[in-house]
Amino acid sequence: MPHAAPSISVILLCYDSELFVRDAIESALAQDYSGSLEILISDDASRDGTFEIVRKVVSEYAGPHTVRVLRRQENSGSKSAHLNHVFPEALGEILISFDDDDVSRPGRVRKIVAEFANEDVQAVYSSFSLIDENGSPRGTGKVPHPAPNEDASQWFARVDAFAAGTTLAVRRRVIETFGPLDADVHEDIALPFRASLLGAVVFIPEDLVMVRRRAESLTSDLERFRSIADYRKRMLAGIEQARRNLESRRSDLDIALDLQPERSAELKRLRSIAEDTCVVAESTAKLLGPSFFERVAALLHLIRLGAYRDELAQHAFIALLPRTYLRYKRRSLGTATSDLVGN
Repeated sequence: MPHAAPSISVILLCYDSELFVRDAIESALAQDYSGSLEILISDDASRDGTFEIVRKVVSEYAGPHTVRVLRRQENSGSKSAHLNHVFPEALGEILISFDDDDVSRPGRVRKIVAEFANEDVQAVYSSFSLIDENGSPRGTGKVPHPAPNEDASQWFARVDAFAAGTTLAVRRRVIETFGPLDADVHEDIALPFRASLLGAVVFIPEDLVMVRRRAESLTSDLERFRSIADYRKRMLAGIEQARRNLESRRSDLDIALDLQPERSAELKRLRSIAEDTCVVAESTAKLLGPSFFERVAALLHLIRLGAYRDELAQHAFIALLPRTYLRYKRRSLGTATSDLVGN
């Protein structure tokens, strides 16, 4: 006897996105999934007209999906904290993330649910394409993912490993097993690792979401490259985030060990991977050390470790010619920002 189709909750979080939220909602309403689909829209105390647009679009909808709207009176402070409020409200067995300024393809939910037909699968994410503020194509996003035969739990144990949050879907079991997210750890860092401790994580190599690249995000990137002090400040903030991610990994591994003590050796290996990758992240700070020889030594250390292979050229540029690197980044990002605004 065939299994009944799982119930699905699309979770669309909104905050100060009045220019784009209509497109995001309409892409959720246009999903061609024929099973039970709840669309749960939660506004995180927006200060602009976002919530009014949400209510208007929903009031005009007469399609087959169930739509519910929530509104917080105070801002949650982070996406993870917002999700902690919303997850208990969602009714679905499968929870699928939609972002308020991105646009999902009509078949996205259907293709994600097909992967969850395998009961071992605990999370699914996909590739995505980029669009500008006007919806014009801007290329393909970079989505790191494990190789086909690579152990997902080992890959996601790294403190910098993530699954693009705007494309992510998880089983309710992942939420119920590990409890609330750490408000200071991004959900796309925590949830795929938690899922990998319970089963399989599947990557769909198809751009099921169009992610909007906004001018203000490029401007924020540009500020990072204004001076060596600014770049060092952002790098140190990233290292501090890696430490918080490590604590999150340790907590999740403790929960997994309590549930399955027979996996102690495997979980110990995962803990070592998390700790080792945090140490490597901390070592990148020396790439901006005051001494040229210190910077070269840090670069050679990363090369010997085999760390950040995809970023070797960038790290060499930073270590050997830091001011030239910053000028290059300012020029390239400044041009990209101008192009985005100009269109």
